[in-house]
Amino acid sequence: MSAVLRELASLYLTLALLLAVAPPLAWLALALLSRAGRPLSARQSLTVGRGVLLLTLGLPLLAAAVHALVPAGPRFSFERSVARHAGRLPAPLWEPPPVVQAARAPQAASSLPPVLPAAALALFVGGVALMARAFVRHARLLRRLEALPRVRAVGRVAVVLGDEGMPAFSAWFPRARHRTCAYVVVPPALLEDAEALRLTVLHELQHHRQRDTHLAFARLLLTGAFFWHPAAHGLSRWLASLQEWACDEALVTSGRVQAHAYARCLLQAALALPRKPALPAGATGMSHPTTRRIQMLFQPRPARAQGVSALLAALCLVLAPLAALSQGVVSGRAVTLTEAQALARASQPEGDLPVVVDAHVVARLNALTGTEKGRAFMKRALANLASQRQTLVEPLRAKGLPEGLLAVAVIESAATNMPETDGRPSLAPGMRGAGVWMFIPETARRYGLEVSATRDERLDVARETQAAAALLADLHARYGDWRLALAAYNQGAKKVDAALAAGGSRDATVLIDAGHLNDYAATVQAGLLIVRNPHLLD
Repeated sequence: MSAVLRELASLYLTLALLLAVAPPLAWLALALLSRAGRPLSARQSLTVGRGVLLLTLGLPLLAAAVHALVPAGPRFSFERSVARHAGRLPAPLWEPPPVVQAARAPQAASSLPPVLPAAALALFVGGVALMARAFVRHARLLRRLEALPRVRAVGRVAVVLGDEGMPAFSAWFPRARHRTCAYVVVPPALLEDAEALRLTVLHELQHHRQRDTHLAFARLLLTGAFFWHPAAHGLSRWLASLQEWACDEALVTSGRVQAHAYARCLLQAALALPRKPALPAGATGMSHPTTRRIQMLFQPRPARAQGVSALLAALCLVLAPLAALSQGVVSGRAVTLTEAQALARASQPEGDLPVVVDAHVVARLNALTGTEKGRAFMKRALANLASQRQTLVEPLRAKGLPEGLLAVAVIESAATNMPETDGRPSLAPGMRGAGVWMFIPETARRYGLEVSATRDERLDVARETQAAAALLADLHARYGDWRLALAAYNQGAKKVDAALAAGGSRDATVLIDAGHLNDYAATVQAGLLIVRNPHLLD
């Protein structure tokens, strides 16, 4: 599964989870406020419902964006990486000295169960089919409404007379300017009652004012994308009910209608249409009245605007960690210290650069494999390293150095020959250099490279690699420890000498923990683990 498809699957599952959690939480919060004697008005409840819809759709997108920047763990199973690969490691990008091959571990099937892609395809096809059907019905509805007789037109809103048995409803269509885009449909029987006609038209126009007809498309997309999810249909029905109550409240509190007359209109509509009629796709209508709607007309209307923002803020505080956690769990998990140590032992060629796994190496490993930026950098590095291998390996061999030092070039430049002004990233902290090994001018000149206005030998890969091999050999001879030599490669020998004096230890982990050295050596060792185990980026 590609990274893009994996992210889409993670986003979809996170949305499904929030759909199952967010609406019940909001409904419970509103019920508790009402029981505590601090109920919200119908219009405030509608704002909460729409806020829940916005949080449900927006938080997974925010979590996905954060997940792309913050490590959430490599997307691999440890069993797949170690248990199945320990005896049959992928061929390294260099040629290590001959080693005795370990017994091959039994191979398990590497492919995903076929039911998973089949289920994903079924969900995609089903969702597209249902939404396409709904939009076709919506287009047919527009043609039908254009053919109905018009009672009145106000701007781009047309009041039309429906067919016999058709309920009152309102619908909006995205259309070009100067064309009717909003409709109010009234039953023919209302022509005999002027007051009922007026109240029905006011009710449906209020739906347009509240943008209920616009948001009907959002509910349509939601139920189409999650046609299998009961919570999606429940949220859509809840929002439809809140819209009706908000319309009723807005008309009565504005003074445009009298509560008793409006209640009588609702009752007449109930008697005229004893069964709740099905509304067309994307339409919002005067749904079957209920006792609760009529009772609401005569109840006091609380006005606590701050209650809405406080409730939505509380819901956001609950749902945001859930979305982030779900995004991380679905996308992958972080490798532990024990797992990384086992992976290092299983992939260690004899006589090559040892990987000393500590908490810093694990953190850098998860950052490189668990974020899109880290994964993209390492994939580019592995591709470049394959083409540069021979040029980079020969000077290291000539100096008798371990070939795992190629990881330095990986971290410095993604094994890319770059000038100082190149905008592509480097994972090495400190002053930016040039070339594959990112030499700064002072170090380059000290090891025999010309860096002038007319010539920069740091961009000669063969010459720069010879200089890098000489520098690394000198540093290892000075410190007798590869991690300290790597730290000196990045921070300089003076900095490492000062760290040794201040820290009272020659253990690089201790010096990094104390803040005397940065984590450059840990980053190189994490990069080397990935070079030796490229399947970590699968």
